[in-house]
Amino acid sequence: MFSSYPYAYSYTTYSMPLYSYFLPILALIVIIAGGLALYFLFVRKPNHYQGAAAKLHDALTFRTFYTEKLLRTLYCITVVAILVSSVVLLFSNFFGALLVFISGNLIARIVYEFALLLLVLCRNAQEINRKMGPLPEEPAAPQAPPQGTVPPSQPQAAQPGAVPPQPPQSHTAPQNNVPPQAPIPPRQEPPQPPQQ
Repeated sequence: MFSSYPYAYSYTTYSMPLYSYFLPILALIVIIAGGLALYFLFVRKPNHYQGAAAKLHDALTFRTFYTEKLLRTLYCITVVAILVSSVVLLFSNFFGALLVFISGNLIARIVYEFALLLLVLCRNAQEINRKMGPLPEEPAAPQAPPQGTVPPSQPQAAQPGAVPPQPPQSHTAPQNNVPPQAPIPPRQEPPQPPQQ
């Protein structure tokens, strides 16, 4: 009746609290509602704010780019990391340390310059757009009347110097004036003499 084991084993069921099911759903709803409220109440409106709110508005509407400063900082950190790793490698492999120092700095410079080139290109395009101002509106092209419309029954009085209206032209390809040919009759076999 008594167990010979020193410990009694029992099975316990572990259940998650009820709030652990609802918290992720509630957090998702709050995130979506907050993002939509921020967009419709703050970002969509023109920047008429002052101070920190103006800077926040420019950051949220991507008028100010912080990536350029971040890339320059990351480049400096990368150069220092390459320098430290090449100094550590110097004690075990001189040529490897020299290779890491030269090629690492060269590759880092090319990668960061390419990333900065894209950002500077975007900034220059924005400056050009700002200096040019809004483009003038182009005149609207005249609309052709839809095909198959019936012309008005009463002609309008011609105005002096006005060009008389032209009848609508069809947009089909011109036809060659070739007379139709007579059909060719089928070829008939000559009769064969009867065999005896």
